Amino acid sequence: MPTARRERAARDRASCGRWPGPVDESVGYDVLVLDAGYKQSVAIARSLARAGLRVAMGDSIVEFLPWLAHPVFRSRYSSWTVVLPSYAHDGAEFAGAVIDFVRAHPTRVIIPTGDASIAALTPRRDQLAELGCVLAVASEAALKIANDKELTLAIAAQLGIAQPASIQIDNIDDLAVAMAKLDFPFVLKPTVSWTGQSAERVRPIEVVDETEATTATERFLAAGARVLAQQWACGRREGVTLFIVGDEVRASFAHLEHRTTPPLGGASVVRESIPMPEDIYTASVRLVREIGLQGACEVEFRRDADDRPLLMEINARATGTIENAIAAGIDFPLMIWQWATGVTVHSVATYRSGVRMRWLRGDVRWLRENHGRAGRPDSVSRTRALLVFSAEFARTWHYDFFDWRDLGPAVADMLNMTAKARRPTRPRLSA
Repeated sequence: MPTARRERAARDRASCGRWPGPVDESVGYDVLVLDAGYKQSVAIARSLARAGLRVAMGDSIVEFLPWLAHPVFRSRYSSWTVVLPSYAHDGAEFAGAVIDFVRAHPTRVIIPTGDASIAALTPRRDQLAELGCVLAVASEAALKIANDKELTLAIAAQLGIAQPASIQIDNIDDLAVAMAKLDFPFVLKPTVSWTGQSAERVRPIEVVDETEATTATERFLAAGARVLAQQWACGRREGVTLFIVGDEVRASFAHLEHRTTPPLGGASVVRESIPMPEDIYTASVRLVREIGLQGACEVEFRRDADDRPLLMEINARATGTIENAIAAGIDFPLMIWQWATGVTVHSVATYRSGVRMRWLRGDVRWLRENHGRAGRPDSVSRTRALLVFSAEFARTWHYDFFDWRDLGPAVADMLNMTAKARRPTRPRLSA
């Protein structure tokens, strides 16, 4: 970690505590939502607070831009916000701070929405249970498979679920085998998104020649990630969100991903609810049941040139598409809380299709990223990108972070967009 970042992390750890100011220390909470800067966490907090639950939120502020502009600090639905140590700097310290909070403020359920926070907290699940708190994530055995793309794809292959042609790369010498078997462009992706050795998630990247492939592979390996080289699929990105209790699907939701940032399989930017495609629904349910996932999860696919769905990955947690599902009629956050507390989770059979949602800051980022990617996979011309971006204002009425009854998070997200625009772009492992 660079000196400046280390010093900033030390200052933030020293200031970890509560916001905004003193309240009754004996107050307990129905739920603590972590990773509070993520759009899905804000959506979860709003949903649960409107259901009458007392909500606290927490985040590692060192992982975020100016903490005063952090979305959760501006939300009226967070009764208490705890500033936590950096999970990138020390996952054990992060988990310890969460446990200290639960000990001081009896909390029934914790909902983490990021891979790093889940990785830090799952080893402490029993300790939380002793305090009467449920960590609302799947079992360790299921998470081990779902969070590892290599293991997920192996099980999918056994089930006959289609996937991109893939070649494992354990060292730089294996790259030659991948280049001999796969046509450019192809995709390089880490088998896990969070290695614990990097302050950022490591994301897939497309490569168009040997030089790019070598550079990207070396970066992934240096970050402690095992690497997969995969065939590039050029078709639609589709996802299925499932809620599983026992062996039963209590709710399902399908969406079409129009844009992401980074453009190749990054965070959701513009998405739309669609009627459930039977082919990806059947594959998703078979795979999730085989892995043994419970609660909420999302299975992602991308179609190839022949419109065949290819499995990309599973996210065994609430994802950035959850607010789209809420707007379409499925309250996944409330279902997560009910499942964690043992309350009956009633089935939801239908949802509205055609509900389009946009993350404005992410779409601005997409526009900037596309500007430097013209002619590459998953890019469009600069003129078309500007037209698509501008036309979205007329097409989309639902925005992540934005709520007339809770404007603070949207204001904070825009402040962060401004702050990032003023900073030089840092090298990263993603496209």
